[in-house]
Amino acid sequence: MKKPVGIVVEYNPFHNGHKYHCLKAKEYGDVVVAVMSGDFVQRGEPALIDRWSRAELALKNGVDIVVELPIFYSTQSAEIFARGAVGILNLMKVQKIVFGSESGDAEKLIKRAKLEEEDKFKQELKKQLKEGFSYPTAYSNTLKYLNKEEEIESNDILGIEYIKALKFWKSQIEPIAIKREKSGYYSEGVEDGISSATGIRKKLKLGEEIKEVVPLTTYEVLKDALKKNKFAKLEDFYELIRYKILLEKDRLELIQDIEQGYENKIYEAALSSQNFGDFFEKIKSKRYTLGRIQRILIHILLGLKKEETKNVKEKIPYIRVLGFTKIGQEYLKELKENDVEILTSLKNIQKNLEKESLKFLEHNEVASKIYSIINPYKERKIPIIIK
Repeated sequence: MKKPVGIVVEYNPFHNGHKYHCLKAKEYGDVVVAVMSGDFVQRGEPALIDRWSRAELALKNGVDIVVELPIFYSTQSAEIFARGAVGILNLMKVQKIVFGSESGDAEKLIKRAKLEEEDKFKQELKKQLKEGFSYPTAYSNTLKYLNKEEEIESNDILGIEYIKALKFWKSQIEPIAIKREKSGYYSEGVEDGISSATGIRKKLKLGEEIKEVVPLTTYEVLKDALKKNKFAKLEDFYELIRYKILLEKDRLELIQDIEQGYENKIYEAALSSQNFGDFFEKIKSKRYTLGRIQRILIHILLGLKKEETKNVKEKIPYIRVLGFTKIGQEYLKELKENDVEILTSLKNIQKNLEKESLKFLEHNEVASKIYSIINPYKERKIPIIIK
């Protein structure tokens, strides 16, 4: 039996820092299994390029199996994003999960996860949220209230959610935190050939050179997409989002992440705004982070409701394989018996999937069709195979 190691990724786009992550992961196992967001990502945006192109780049740069993190996990808060990703890796029977971290200290993150389970932490956080603070501000204020003054950054926050998800699924997977080197998550700079995905996206938007910060395989794909004007951006979807808001005014309160009353603000803004910039300015709120507002818009676009989120938090409906290498293929053969259907083809899915699971798969596939309205790509029925 091979030693599988899991990673959680978005590759939006795949860059040199991601390649470093893959190499570090291979130090802990001989099969790298990546759970990768599909056509919409956790920041509440469409992926720059489609899921199949990103999966192929991953397989050409160190990943052995790419499985999709469906939209009902990938476009959610850190808690639900992590729960879905870890649940999939648990069912893929990986032995370790390797993730980037500002601290590089898994034990520290385990202690912080335990702190969050204490009643005094939960009560104070709830109080802070009731006072109208956004979640990050409420979280920071809670730490100060408990005399925990140390700052905690994006990747460490996600690492804590991975650890909490491991406990939820009663998983034996070992968490491994590797210190995030060079460029930070939101950094726009370049250091020793490494830039964040945020920085790379900004460079692409400005027409700046990115060759030094991405593998050649990524560079060629991005250069071709830039030439053909095939990058997807949230504002490109505004007309579709606006249409959904105006059409479903009375059902907006059912959408995931919308709190009571905010649906009225969104509707009034859509009614009066001809362009995305004006609309977004009108729906900004101190209570909601930028990421959460963007996620709400994606949830409206894709029709993702609170009830559906509640269901997938408790059970992984299916696993879809987007691609694999020869080593990955060998490992997949070892996973014949599993607690969930692992899909390497959409053939006969009506027979292979339960009714509820089939509904979630179809929802995810419709989401990709919506993505392809703005950024067309050729859909695949079977996984990518890299020999």
